[in-house]
Amino acid sequence: MACSLLLVLAVLAPDRDKLAVEYFKAKPARRVQILKELEPVDVLQPKDIAPWREKLLKLAAKAGPKLRKRGTNYFYGRQEKRGKYIVKGGDGRGGLIIGLHGGGKGAGDAGPASGTFGAIASKLKCVGIFPEVLEKTERGWTTSGTEEFVLELIEGAKRTWKKIPHDRIYMVGHSMGGYGSWTVGARHVDLFAGLGPYAGAPTPITEDGAPYGKVVALKAGVIPNLRNVALHIYQSLDDKQVPPAPNVFANKELMDWKKQYGGFNYKYVEVNGRGHGAPPGGHVVGVKWLYQFKRNSRPKHVLWQPVLSWKRMYYWLYWARPEPEVVVEVKITKPNEIDVDLGGASRQGFKLFLDNRLVDLSKEVIVREGGDEVFRGKVPLTLSTMLLTAGEKYDRQNVFPARIDLKE
Repeated sequence: MACSLLLVLAVLAPDRDKLAVEYFKAKPARRVQILKELEPVDVLQPKDIAPWREKLLKLAAKAGPKLRKRGTNYFYGRQEKRGKYIVKGGDGRGGLIIGLHGGGKGAGDAGPASGTFGAIASKLKCVGIFPEVLEKTERGWTTSGTEEFVLELIEGAKRTWKKIPHDRIYMVGHSMGGYGSWTVGARHVDLFAGLGPYAGAPTPITEDGAPYGKVVALKAGVIPNLRNVALHIYQSLDDKQVPPAPNVFANKELMDWKKQYGGFNYKYVEVNGRGHGAPPGGHVVGVKWLYQFKRNSRPKHVLWQPVLSWKRMYYWLYWARPEPEVVVEVKITKPNEIDVDLGGASRQGFKLFLDNRLVDLSKEVIVREGGDEVFRGKVPLTLSTMLLTAGEKYDRQNVFPARIDLKE
């Protein structure tokens, strides 16, 4: 009788392999259903993690479009000529450099950026990808879907060039491209080893609202997020196109945050007499400085100021509905002890993704918020967690086997 019951249960058990394959093709609502369907067979043993990780990374690598490997191309179709990007550089074994062009209202072309940064990419054996904004506005990198386009190019590049180390992705740009490196780079900083904004600045908030008034703050979603990335900034004090005040203010902000929270590995290069031109020695100087550093995909002290509703995963944190502009701080204070500060926001939908590089999963984990214990226990290894993280983006460092769902 017992054998018959086990046979029936085995027949009724969900097919994990089939559900995993379907997950990468499914729309968001179906993905939620798949995770629920996995519940009866969700728990994994430690020996299961490595083979499942390889399976899921292979599925993730196939779950979207690839890029053309040379020349000028259009991501959204040649006929529409939309989503222009230029590919130059090496075979990718050195990494990936995303170079953002300058411009403004009605102006801007990927060509100059590819000329400036393409040779540097070649020397470093990096693939160089140079996108063009979808709409030519003063802040074109964050409008009209261009931000999402750039992220799709990064995903596509990782699928196309298997040699690209996912911990060596850099974003650089001059002028408006410097604005993009500041802003898009900071919003998605968990992707990058380094950011190089040159003769471009984060969006300032001025005392009287005038474009060139006294800077009193910077737009949210930039400075706090830069704690765990290499950052190389350049500004000439006589630059009339991008006046120095926002970058001077940003430098002071970075110093203040560094004193309070540690981290913030940055170099600020301020000169005079260069106007809106390249830094002394050319852009290669800054890119080579950045290239000293790899991404830390598991920082044990994380700051996050979300501004995008659709940016849910950030390093090893996940927030189903991010509260815009609050500053989240999460840090591992002792082995297997984690402090969480959500800036007064609700814990609902907030998750911690874990693996043995962060904590010892064979022992209980303690999570505290404001001194109060909000979780204590051993954290199970689950396929649903691996699917959830592997499905967010194709990243060989991004697949976690365990999670803590914080609750109110």
